[in-house]
Amino acid sequence: MCGFAGEFTFGAARANVTLGAIMASHLVHRGPDEAGAYLSSDGRCAIGFRRLSVLDPPLSKQPMASADGLAVVAFNGEIYNFRDLRTRLQQAGVKFGTQGDTEVLPALYRSIGPEMLKDVEGMFAFALHDVPGNRLMLARDRLGEKPLWYCLLPDRVVFASEAKALLAHPMVQPEIDPRAIAFYLSLGYVPHPRSIWKNIHKLSPAHYLLVDSPAAKPQRYWQMPLSTMKISQHDAIEQTRVLLRQSVRQRMESDVPLGALLSGGVDSSITAALMVEAAGRGQAVQTFSAGFEQQSFDERPYARRVAQRLGTKHTELLIKPDDAGKLLDTLVKQYDEPFADSSALALYLICQAARQHVTVAMTGDGGDEVFGGYDRYRAMQFTSAMGGMGWATMKLLAGVTKLAGPKDEKSLARRLVRLSDGLDDVPAMQYFLYRRLLGPGQLAALMQPDFAKAAIVDQPQEWFIELYEEPEYDDEFAYAQHHDLATYLPDDMLVKADIASMAHSLELRAPLLDSAVVALGLSLPCKLKAGPLRGKKILHKAFGDLLPSEVFTRPKRGFAVPIDSWLRGELFDMMYETLLEGPLIRRGWLARPAVEQLINEHQHHVADHRHRLWALLCLGRWLMLK
Repeated sequence: MCGFAGEFTFGAARANVTLGAIMASHLVHRGPDEAGAYLSSDGRCAIGFRRLSVLDPPLSKQPMASADGLAVVAFNGEIYNFRDLRTRLQQAGVKFGTQGDTEVLPALYRSIGPEMLKDVEGMFAFALHDVPGNRLMLARDRLGEKPLWYCLLPDRVVFASEAKALLAHPMVQPEIDPRAIAFYLSLGYVPHPRSIWKNIHKLSPAHYLLVDSPAAKPQRYWQMPLSTMKISQHDAIEQTRVLLRQSVRQRMESDVPLGALLSGGVDSSITAALMVEAAGRGQAVQTFSAGFEQQSFDERPYARRVAQRLGTKHTELLIKPDDAGKLLDTLVKQYDEPFADSSALALYLICQAARQHVTVAMTGDGGDEVFGGYDRYRAMQFTSAMGGMGWATMKLLAGVTKLAGPKDEKSLARRLVRLSDGLDDVPAMQYFLYRRLLGPGQLAALMQPDFAKAAIVDQPQEWFIELYEEPEYDDEFAYAQHHDLATYLPDDMLVKADIASMAHSLELRAPLLDSAVVALGLSLPCKLKAGPLRGKKILHKAFGDLLPSEVFTRPKRGFAVPIDSWLRGELFDMMYETLLEGPLIRRGWLARPAVEQLINEHQHHVADHRHRLWALLCLGRWLMLK
């Protein structure tokens, strides 16, 4: 994996290659092995580069030019089908000087231009200078595994793999966008193409930007499948087996040590099992897991049993409560803009531990979104088919739970309450209620009036609902699934994975996000994806024989972190000082009584505000560290 940064000018202005190298120096964690730079002969394009050597370490240096020198690319990621593309180009007369995947990109561009993106299978973000076309092409992979930031200025475009490099450019002026704060406090992240700053954007997944003027607009090159296929369970099982085995084998190509992050859940366990199968013996695969002292959050025992079954070389990490206090500011700085997924802390530590042994690690990312693993998908399907008696019963049970049930947000009872709260609304609104941290009314109560007006607190809800209802699907299960793939996966899950891993120069690969696997998972009938009690039914049918039965039958946990107790204990003083004495109050953004109420209700177990308080804490620390 790698990192790049640079600028491309439109008129008489000249790009600065020294500045490009300075920007790229902020990305040394993404590429500790080697530095590179490029300045075009006309002085309009300058790129700085940092390389993590994974394929063809001696030769595949970047930025890299096509054989004729007319296309130059800086590339972050892996092209998994590069050998097939290379063979096709060689048959057309193209000659290659390396054995890696990078060289395929400028050669393919010279052959067919931007249409190349439809042929490329992989995780990638790249900047490609088209010399004769006098333009720059920025491109990002289909699902958003690799990041790409840019800022369009009147006389140039500035671009980078991470915001910290972009902000090192003196002409990029970071001005906080109050509307982005509303999105962040609604969802826990700022969704693409927005960023926390005005005029700074993230290139959306499955898009490219051909830049030759400040009027350039991103263009989509790939769409998620929209329709459900007719397929038997037998054929679905066989296709799932074939495609996932192929995806894992492709992603095992590496010239450096390779392992797997193993939680003991369905997705990471299947990935590890298929790696062992491809390698031919267990000890050829190293697995890594992390857990907590609090038993209800500790997945190490499950991961350990999977590792024993597969015969992998297994490493465990214990995460302690004081790790959060020590690492929070480091995480906040690493993620550049506010980011409220608390499991980033655990992932950061497990990536740090894994990097002591391997340079590349497989993950199970995407399995829940692609094959329907989240409980909320089944909940949406259930309520859409609910009759009047079911509606009345759920409302009654939820009313009792509100009065006397547990306050823990992870409990089944609280999930019932959240589901019941949306029964009177259209499905899109119901899903927003299920996914949000804070709704418009809550944001308005939390914020000072002037800031709430500037933040446009209704906008995140309106955007969420419009995105949910935009396409046409066969059932609510599919609507929710596609919505998560459009924003939650690229804006939360994959951001978390990329930043946590690249902070330690560790490359993560996700076989379940292969585009053919995604196309299959999304187009399967709902009945093959989920049963009444759990999702990912087809994965159980396809790979149940490879793993302990409990992998598929135990309750789903996810990579949860015990922040509810940490915020009442080890992190309480930091939270109190940051939220009530820090910039959120001093800047006039938030109303102190409303924040105090959240803290007090959580501290005295009146309500479980763990996710809302964590989001506010991360935002407050971000402002303090700016």
